[in-house]
Amino acid sequence: MDKIDVYNYLRLIPKGMVTTYKDICDFYNNKAYQAVGKILHNNDEQFINPCYKVVNKKGELSFNYKFGGIEKQKELLLNDNVLFIDNKVDLSKCEFKLKFITERLYLRELNESDIISLIEMMNDEVMYYYEHHFTKEDVIEWFNKQKLRYKTGFGLLGCFLKENNKLIGQIGLTIQNIPNKEVIELGYIFNNLYWHQGYCYEASQALINYAIKKGYKEIYSIIKYNNYASQKVALRNKMNKISEFIKIYKGKEMLHYVYRVEL
Repeated sequence: MDKIDVYNYLRLIPKGMVTTYKDICDFYNNKAYQAVGKILHNNDEQFINPCYKVVNKKGELSFNYKFGGIEKQKELLLNDNVLFIDNKVDLSKCEFKLKFITERLYLRELNESDIISLIEMMNDEVMYYYEHHFTKEDVIEWFNKQKLRYKTGFGLLGCFLKENNKLIGQIGLTIQNIPNKEVIELGYIFNNLYWHQGYCYEASQALINYAIKKGYKEIYSIIKYNNYASQKVALRNKMNKISEFIKIYKGKEMLHYVYRVEL
């Protein structure tokens, strides 16, 4: 991790969000928090490389902010519409926890500020294969489930376009059950406005490469029998259909196919 790495991370952070020293180090699999601090302190371009968008893991600002101290940092963040609770950033709504970058996308953990976009995205066409309308309460329950999963290192991440920070989908690794076995599943849901443009495959490859680095031996995708678009993505990910089973969801029996790729 060098200054270019840190600056590239900072440049992805959209208006209204911040990151932490820990988030940057976690992304680069490095615990050199002090090194990040030194890089930020030596930064000469506070807006090109927006170091003011970095706070500590409690949301506290820096008394040593190079370009005017803590008051100037808070002023800049308020101008960016970052939310505060007293003098701390509300990380539940503003934290930018980057996980993966691809050519056109970045993937990060969802936070509370994404709920409105999730409600918009999880419309009846997108969620057709669940065979029920997702209410606002359903989406919030879904979001809270992902937040719990993040604590275990899994969960569906938000998938965003680099060009405009638009949330276009969710994708990630989760622990799922199939008959007689617990597996790691690659799951994905994308806004119907962004289907057939290769975004899901692009994001999938980042997660599969991550799984390989983690030493996982196989990855699964569990897909409803009539979800042909998701099946095409599985095949493009070099997965093979190995079985099928009936999944019970909200009292309904749904036939699902099990796809697998050995890594």
